[in-house]
Amino acid sequence: MLILPLLALLNACAPSAQLHRYWPRIPRPKLLITVPFVGSHEEGMSYETAAGLAARASLEGGGDTLLYEDFANRGYQRWMRLMLDQVRPRVEGPVDVWEAIARLGDRGIVQGYVLFRYDMHDRPFHDLGETDESANVATALAPLLGGIAVSESFEPRARALGLPMLLDVRDKTEQWCFDTYGDRFTRRAVMTADPKNRLARSMAVAMRAFVVSRPGPLYEAALARCEPDSPVIGWGCGAEDANTMPSTEWGLFQTATNWCHNLPALATEEVGESLPRRRVALPERCDRSLAGLQWESRVHYAAMLMSDGDNVQWLMGNFAGGSEGHWYYESPARGEFPFGWTFPYMDLAQVCPYALTDLFDRAAPSDDFVLYSGGYYYPDHFGAKRGGPVGRSAGSVNHALRLHARRMGQYMRLGGLRTLAFNLWDWDSPEAQAAYNVYAAEIPELDGILTVQYYPYSGGEGRILWATDGERTIPVISCALTIWAQTGRPRDTTPAAVARRINDAPLGGPSWSDKHFTYVMAHAWSRFRDTAGDPSLTAEEEGVDQSRDTPDTARGLLPAKWCADRLDRQVRLVTPHELLLLARLHLRTRETLAETLASLRSRGKHSPAARALLTQAEQLLPSVRDGDDSGRACFELLQRAERALP
Repeated sequence: MLILPLLALLNACAPSAQLHRYWPRIPRPKLLITVPFVGSHEEGMSYETAAGLAARASLEGGGDTLLYEDFANRGYQRWMRLMLDQVRPRVEGPVDVWEAIARLGDRGIVQGYVLFRYDMHDRPFHDLGETDESANVATALAPLLGGIAVSESFEPRARALGLPMLLDVRDKTEQWCFDTYGDRFTRRAVMTADPKNRLARSMAVAMRAFVVSRPGPLYEAALARCEPDSPVIGWGCGAEDANTMPSTEWGLFQTATNWCHNLPALATEEVGESLPRRRVALPERCDRSLAGLQWESRVHYAAMLMSDGDNVQWLMGNFAGGSEGHWYYESPARGEFPFGWTFPYMDLAQVCPYALTDLFDRAAPSDDFVLYSGGYYYPDHFGAKRGGPVGRSAGSVNHALRLHARRMGQYMRLGGLRTLAFNLWDWDSPEAQAAYNVYAAEIPELDGILTVQYYPYSGGEGRILWATDGERTIPVISCALTIWAQTGRPRDTTPAAVARRINDAPLGGPSWSDKHFTYVMAHAWSRFRDTAGDPSLTAEEEGVDQSRDTPDTARGLLPAKWCADRLDRQVRLVTPHELLLLARLHLRTRETLAETLASLRSRGKHSPAARALLTQAEQLLPSVRDGDDSGRACFELLQRAERALP
């Protein structure tokens, strides 16, 4: 509707006490002890569990000290500066890991160590294979026993500090840990972790989360004991779908936090309270409404959206800084054309709100921000194992999905966000349609949904479904094309081929249909070569090594720009939010204009000019039909009326 920016602002001012915290708010430290980057995963296990014990002590009221690992990533350097300005602790260091542990020991926070054997098996991180699980056992037991995890190699360092061994778990398995201590772990989170990877364990320790390495019966049991709508910390070993489908079915969501640093130290604020809403809300220059659009004919509308925005570790790390930021948010192409960024607003608002303030502070008017799911899960299967299938109507959807949608809505109102993107297993199934209806009902401000299918992303081929809360309908637009290299799938292709497909698409006006709106997903990791206008549709991907960056290739935003540069004049490249607004305007015209008219009439006193324009629009409304240009005059009258209102 035309006045959505005002309504979103009012709704976003709702008390932040309504926000549900998936992650704990760690009390602000009086003392922050810094350590240099811990390059060894084996030694890092001791650091992470020590940092987690410090955070756990603060949560329980027995500590005022946190640890912070400093390392050379531009994003994290910004987060640290912003955090220090916000929290203003006394800072000591840098000191090495064992000096930091000694200082925690002096404060009674570290009481000993749990001995484990570091996994030295020859397999890549997060791959299946032979595994020593004892690092995960030691991590899970750290908050229960008050001890840091220490490997055999570093046991002399722990003993030199006078720390006693609390338990030897070198021959213990995750199953033993679960069977012996299961009831003592939190029910509000579970961690999945490769025993070789030390990162994000500090938050698991702070939350007393059970730690499991891979899919299987133990993973299922750990998920089943958690409360519905809880996060999965880290990332496990094995195939992506083998990790994400079980957590989805048990009503939990993945967070992809497996390469995150300093989660407890960055999680001390409450957005909307200690960190004002204006710092974490969509800037006005990036807001979208129908009032800012034109009614055009003989055009095709297209929008592009970056993939993988449910990946918390990426948004905290190399997305906006580090070695890869120049491909994404620090790309020189950003701001030159309309583009949408998926991002994990809910998680960042809790574990690193400074990333949000940075994104919005630096946003260009052409940047659009779309909440990606509120975690990685499949809405069409969410919570299915907690009460049967998701169902064929909104009324039969289980409690977990409705709870998650309601909590998502709270964060969206805070941030002034009105669009969602989802990864679904079967985007147009009855279960998916039921899920869309839940989001429409629980998030009244929602303007629309953009979907990808798990395999392939473009499985919906651009078709549009409609979600409803019983009174209002909003578009659900499926991905039509992807800028994705070397898959062999017909709709995953090069920037040049995507541009050709869009240029050949039919033009909307005077009649409108699904075929006049194209949503493109840019695959974040695909590499292409700039062919400088080569007419070949395959040259941009031929022979490009997808495993590493080379001087003549690019990924992220630049390939999307190459596509945008090839679009013909009749193609209107818009933001994803604008695409959803335009689809609703042209395909559900009478409903959209009637809703707008009612909203404008409800706004205080009207000038004579505004009253006259509203009356004219009301008189035209009965003649408005969906899917043609009959609504144009009414739309333009309503635009003029809004401009005439106070």
